[in-house]
Amino acid sequence: MNVQTIPVPTRLEAATAGPQFILWGNHLLRAFRSSDADTVRALAKEYLQLAESNRQSKNYGNAIHQANTVLGLLALENDHVDRAEFYLAAAGRTPGSSQLAGFGPNMLLAHKLLKAGRSHAVLKYLDCCSKFWKLSFGKLWMWKFEIRRGRVPNFGANLSYLLDPKSFG
Repeated sequence: MNVQTIPVPTRLEAATAGPQFILWGNHLLRAFRSSDADTVRALAKEYLQLAESNRQSKNYGNAIHQANTVLGLLALENDHVDRAEFYLAAAGRTPGSSQLAGFGPNMLLAHKLLKAGRSHAVLKYLDCCSKFWKLSFGKLWMWKFEIRRGRVPNFGANLSYLLDPKSFG
């Protein structure tokens, strides 16, 4: 799918209408799956700016988490590991959302950073996640235990949550 065929709300529309804000996030996720890195990077940064105009939105926390995760994945693809760690930490500072409280965070960037030997950054991220993921049922504890033992946990469905356009909103 060509990214230009996806209707993109204008910044003003997104800043003033909740559903348009959600559409912007959906557009970012679709672009992430099919566009060049420069386009996706620009969309993610714009989405973060829009999020600040939509702090009252129930999707504000998703926007912070998603945009920073996407930016971190792009940084990692370009071997900017320190920058990817920065974005992972920023994703973890989300205030949360109903989706994040129930299903938990996306762990794709954390998974890739673990494979790059950056366990300390991932452990700090998991500590941040414990503030908004109220229904982890011990997963955070188990994942930290595995990481401290030098292993990469099986993150299961958390490798795709909130990065798949179907799961957004």
